[in-house]
Amino acid sequence: MKTQIRKGQTMFFGDSTFPHGISRSGHFNKRESDELALYGKTFEALHNGKLLPENEEEVQFVASMQKLDESHLYSVNLWKKYLAAVEKSRVHHGFSMSNGKTRDASGNELAFS
Repeated sequence: MKTQIRKGQTMFFGDSTFPHGISRSGHFNKRESDELALYGKTFEALHNGKLLPENEEEVQFVASMQKLDESHLYSVNLWKKYLAAVEKSRVHHGFSMSNGKTRDASGNELAFS
């Protein structure tokens, strides 16, 4: 990726959401996962406001992240794709076995007629 955005001081792995790594998540191709590893810490810090932009491209990144529409910056689209993948991974569909009994706060079974 040809960019003026600084590389992160450490590699970004998305550990909390993708415990096996971004490259194994199935959401990103090789190029995207490599670029997220290099620039992800900077993207995250700029997006969260923990890092101030130092150049014009970083200023555009911060401004574009606040808009809902698609950006012309590849870095913004990549980071939005990462955020969408994080949201998608948080949605869990589960079915649990239930005996149909409900309990109150103290653990006593409530009977319904």
